[in-house]
Amino acid sequence: MLVQPPFKVAYMATLAERVTEAIETSDVSVAAIATACDIAPQSIYQWMNGETKEVMGDHLVELAELTGFEARWIAKEVGPKRRIYAKTAQQVHVLNAMQTMTPYQEGMVAKITDTFSKSPDDERNDPRAA
Repeated sequence: MLVQPPFKVAYMATLAERVTEAIETSDVSVAAIATACDIAPQSIYQWMNGETKEVMGDHLVELAELTGFEARWIAKEVGPKRRIYAKTAQQVHVLNAMQTMTPYQEGMVAKITDTFSKSPDDERNDPRAA
């Protein structure tokens, strides 16, 4: 099941800023992106500093796949920055249930998940550890 997380409505002025955000907030290096795209690292820096006004086809797809950002968002700032997929049956169940919730109920679920995600290794957050 596809999940579209909330995304910023704020306008990000340039392609260079979006490319830079995608690269700098991911765990992938400029060298790794250049290798995957079969181009020189300098080309990636040109995307980041605005010298290049468009990231073309396969290069855009590689950049998106490596960074976890959506290609359409990188290219045009359209749609969500990222898409997240359910990985387990429990996640699918929760997402299906959320489709029928009111905004208030969705907000409550978000608060609950924030509580559990603050310290995933902390056994105090696991009611089974009692």
